Amino acid sequence: MTDVSFYKLSGNLQVALALVCQLAQKALKTNQQVLCLVDSHETAEQLNKMLWDFQASSFVPHGIGADQMPIAITVESNPADHHSILINLQAEIPTWFSRFERVMEIIYQQPEYEQAKRDNFKFYKERGYPLSFHDLSEKFKP
Repeated sequence: MTDVSFYKLSGNLQVALALVCQLAQKALKTNQQVLCLVDSHETAEQLNKMLWDFQASSFVPHGIGADQMPIAITVESNPADHHSILINLQAEIPTWFSRFERVMEIIYQQPEYEQAKRDNFKFYKERGYPLSFHDLSEKFKP
């Protein structure tokens, strides 16, 4: 069964993208593939740039499009061959989330988005998915 983790942040989308960079790099170190599902092509471009500039001392291989490996950034509702980690920055849960070993739901400060993530938490909980919640609002400062 898919493990679902929620990460709550104080700050906006830029703070969330910084966390995604860290989570993607951590997953890469354990040889896991990551699909980053974002809400717009603009956000995909922002995350792409942030991953290129993330750390001067390391390289995070990634690209835009679900077919990219090992780190993919996409807006499309198509997971391609990914099945390891889904980082969901969209408000909605994709219908194919359960094919992943782990789903990471990122919560940043934007009222409608936060409510959608509360609804997502309820959705997973009602269906018995293993849940964890990490409040990083005081700890994570990119």
